[in-house]
Amino acid sequence: MKIEDLEVFVATAQSEIFFTSTGEPHRFNSSAAPEILRLEEEFGSLLFLREGTNSGVMTDAGKALFRQSAPLIKQYHKVLRSMDRFRDKDEQQLIIGTLPLLKQYRLNRVFNRFIDEHEGINIRMEETDGRNLIDGLADDYYDAIIIRKNMLAGMRTENYRLASDEMMAILWEGHRYAKDPSVHITDLKNEFFYLNSPYTSSYAQAWKLLKDNHISTENVRTSEVDQILPAVAAREGVALLPVSTLMVASQPGIVAVPLDPRSTLEVVFALRRGSERSETLKELIDVIKTRAKKVPQ
Repeated sequence: MKIEDLEVFVATAQSEIFFTSTGEPHRFNSSAAPEILRLEEEFGSLLFLREGTNSGVMTDAGKALFRQSAPLIKQYHKVLRSMDRFRDKDEQQLIIGTLPLLKQYRLNRVFNRFIDEHEGINIRMEETDGRNLIDGLADDYYDAIIIRKNMLAGMRTENYRLASDEMMAILWEGHRYAKDPSVHITDLKNEFFYLNSPYTSSYAQAWKLLKDNHISTENVRTSEVDQILPAVAAREGVALLPVSTLMVASQPGIVAVPLDPRSTLEVVFALRRGSERSETLKELIDVIKTRAKKVPQ
């Protein structure tokens, strides 16, 4: 059994997790990939059905293998990562996990430049959600992660600030607080609130702001930014969003008003305190240090 075959199998399953939104089973287009055929031959069981209307649906054997494969693949890569520091410098692999915010904070060029200047060294940037980043750093899968500092509560990490941001009240033009220099969130307590989708890194802080100020969350709606901003412009509610959001999305008829007290957001380059570090990672840390101050723990 090759780990690469398991990775193809898991990627196939994860591409369309088991059921559609209407409850119908998914049919995987790549269920007959050579890697999956090899696994089926080795285990003597079909992993996907291939007959009639159920063709491509994962079998019970497939579901059992899927449950066991993910931790096996994770452990395999963890072993690889632990041995990577013993390779020659030009063979070392560096894996950096990141929230989908590099473009938002114009951080792409920092890491792209480092990658360009280290041609031949294996550097991979993986974009995923906060939970996977934290688990991956704790398990030594990621050498470092790019994440919002407030998401690291309880972790022993060494953090370097990459960007600062601020949560703002997004109001429509003509709102009674639209021209004020700042607004207290309790002044908006009777409004409908729009927050970013729950899987985003800013959602948790916005939700906490509401809860900490005893504002009912019954009138909270979550959505994507490209749907939130037009809704605010149409006076359907107000939004709590990082001000940097308006750098990558624009909408006429809205204004961003600072909160009082301010609600700051920091994006940090985080490493597990005391972890082993390859020469490549040490060089990247030096680059990060030239443009970022260490964040107090």
